[in-house]
Amino acid sequence: MGCGGPSRSPPAPGTPLGTPPAPSGPPQAAPRSRYRPPLPPAARHFRFRLGAGPISMVPPRRRGRSLRPGARLAGAAAAMAVLGPPPVPGIFSSMEEGPRPGGAAPGEAWLETHGRALGHFVAGTWLKPPGRGTLECREAATGRLLATVPRGEEADLAAAVEAAAVAAAKWGRLGGPQRAQHLQRLAAALEQGAAGLGAVAALSGGRPLAQALGADLELGLWLLRVPAGWAQIGPPGLGSWAPLGVVAVLMSGPCSLAALLWKLGSLLAMGNAALVLPPAEAPLAPLLLAELSGAGGVLPPGLLNVVTGTPCLRRALRAHTRIAAITFLGDRQEEVQDVAWGSPCRGPRLGGARGGRVVVIVLDSADLDSAAAAIVGSMGTPPALFPWGGCVVLVQEGVVAPLERRLRARLGGLRVGDPLDLGTDVGPLPPMAAPPKGVVQAAHEEGAEVFQPPVTLPPGGRFYPPTLITGVAPTSRCLRELVPGPVLVLLPVRSPGEAVTVASGLPHVAAGAVWAQDVTLALDTADRLPLGLVWLNALNLLDPRGGCAGGDGDGTSLEALREYGRPPWEPPLGLGNPPETLLDLELSPEPVRGGPAVAPNSADVAAAVEAARRVALGWSRLPALARARVLRGAAAALGGSGAAGPPQKGDDDDGDSDGRLRGALLRWAARVELLGGVVQEVPGGRALVTRRPLGVVGVAWSGPRPLRRALELLPPALALGNGLVVVAPPSGVGPALRLQQALVAAGLPGGALAVLPGGAGGDGATLARHHPDGLWLCGGGTDPDWASALSVTHVWVPGGVLGGPGQEPPPDAERELELRCTRPRCLWVPGSGP
Repeated sequence: MGCGGPSRSPPAPGTPLGTPPAPSGPPQAAPRSRYRPPLPPAARHFRFRLGAGPISMVPPRRRGRSLRPGARLAGAAAAMAVLGPPPVPGIFSSMEEGPRPGGAAPGEAWLETHGRALGHFVAGTWLKPPGRGTLECREAATGRLLATVPRGEEADLAAAVEAAAVAAAKWGRLGGPQRAQHLQRLAAALEQGAAGLGAVAALSGGRPLAQALGADLELGLWLLRVPAGWAQIGPPGLGSWAPLGVVAVLMSGPCSLAALLWKLGSLLAMGNAALVLPPAEAPLAPLLLAELSGAGGVLPPGLLNVVTGTPCLRRALRAHTRIAAITFLGDRQEEVQDVAWGSPCRGPRLGGARGGRVVVIVLDSADLDSAAAAIVGSMGTPPALFPWGGCVVLVQEGVVAPLERRLRARLGGLRVGDPLDLGTDVGPLPPMAAPPKGVVQAAHEEGAEVFQPPVTLPPGGRFYPPTLITGVAPTSRCLRELVPGPVLVLLPVRSPGEAVTVASGLPHVAAGAVWAQDVTLALDTADRLPLGLVWLNALNLLDPRGGCAGGDGDGTSLEALREYGRPPWEPPLGLGNPPETLLDLELSPEPVRGGPAVAPNSADVAAAVEAARRVALGWSRLPALARARVLRGAAAALGGSGAAGPPQKGDDDDGDSDGRLRGALLRWAARVELLGGVVQEVPGGRALVTRRPLGVVGVAWSGPRPLRRALELLPPALALGNGLVVVAPPSGVGPALRLQQALVAAGLPGGALAVLPGGAGGDGATLARHHPDGLWLCGGGTDPDWASALSVTHVWVPGGVLGGPGQEPPPDAERELELRCTRPRCLWVPGSGP
């Protein structure tokens, strides 16, 4: 007997929980119920509410009294007995999929409307010239013939260039808000035709439909709308810039629709017209894009032209002087050099090939499950802006075995099959990509272990199983070359420092990722990677505001806009310009002084570049205050009789005599102390967008006459953390050496600034052969040509950025110098972003 009330006997064994205990004491007569439980036919007393959700049964309303809970349950059971079980349990037991959006129907219907025989798209209409050969476009998964397109000839290319030139003249005169409205209409038209675009991308390119209709389309539309927004409000610092004119976009290799829109959005927003030459194997998606842009006046006729043909058609571009710039998508460096012509000082502007592989660093504190899931997911469906470049995983030795187990398990769960199936994880190889069988076989022969899960590949020959390669040597072919297809290379490292060293030495790296729970170590490792796009505990996050293309290319939307505009201090260039109009505005009228010009010694240049590369990393890691102190010390030395000594007779010292060089040193010392990055809200977190030095910049002075103010280009490059190798003409060696002595006396590390004699021609080509990170060509001329200069990522002709004789620099000159001395860097940090 407890103190809380009468005792209750425990329930009898087998009594269901929730059954009220039997009352104690003598039995009592059961009260007479006012409502008897209904029999099955009584189910008609219930009202059934039908809708999109499950069936709900509502008991009838009674006046003054409601049904008891027991009666409602009994009535519901009776109704269920009459109607049968609801369909939800059956759905969960069978797991059948409902109707799915998309499929091949929209793409097939578009091809049928053209009789599966398409043409070029020029001046807003279809061009089918008679007497042309045809190229076959086949389905990536099965090899089935989808359609034919004409084999373009020089006359077709000439018609497209003419239409683009006429449209560019009118389009460039439109204001930014008018161009923005057209681009917004283009984004809306693409969104409306998304089903057809996704189907064509899956049919001809092998891109899984779920990715093409999802992340790829969303990113592509965003890459159109962001440049449209800049055109609407006016991009900062580009208000006085002019469009280039006609820009040729040469596509080769695996290219997604989002990558093409990344180029088109920027060049159209800046007032240019586009001429697209798609790959011969997969021209259907660009043709559909062009048709959608021309329907209903979305874009003016001739603004977006597509000409199909073989790679030989590209060489015919050399005869067209109206082409102001050429940009490449998916091309290898060898292919670009084979097509390139002209020079940076004379001829069309060339943008090098972009894209590459992704390198992932997994440290011992990482969440291995999330890392393995993201790595395998990215390998199955590569990022849209650099597809099929492969993935290399550098993992710390302590977690190699557990991460490899997780990767093998997840690789076995990938679904390889028809790209039109929304459940497919890995589709076929793109038509332009060579199968990775040779590279994988070479790794196996080198002693590596190759793991491929037991998957059934569809017939057709363009599918490749998910592959994991372990135990490779650092010099293995699978690390030296890009490996197309779902191939993952796992390489153990001993420490985060070794991981950074290995990642820095890998070729063709577009982006990186660091996985670690230790935030301090993760941020330090990510900060040391020499990449333009780095994710922290994430993969495949792309946004044009925070950093998109990655690698050494146009990392932000403003960088992409600058690629397709001409500043006011740069004269229009073209193959038809006479050489004398290409000289810098800084040229002096006096003849050459200081002795005869000499050819730069290649061995000396190689040694100087190597020394500058060793010193530049430490110089760039110094605080901005320390670098500013060095520049101020050099300015003080040049102002008196310090280490530099007085100017020598015969030297071209006009820039220093009027205080311009000392003023530049002081200005950039102050400016570098105030520079900083920004934090950009992006999907999935925040992006830290900063500027990093290029590394080693080669400066070649050339031209028939000496330059007076070229030395003013050196202070910003040094202030922002670069190393410099200067090949100067005889008249410039003396002033450059005095500046070097003043800087070294003020604390500049030896080797950060090297001055070599030159001026006899070939200076730029000699520098380019030793692969500096940047190449500045001062003085005009045609040295070097693009075939050799394309090996350098950042090539710049300063032009009149410093102003002419007796003129002040343009208003945006310092901002231009800052951007030319640095490259964008974006670090994605996960968090509660929008």
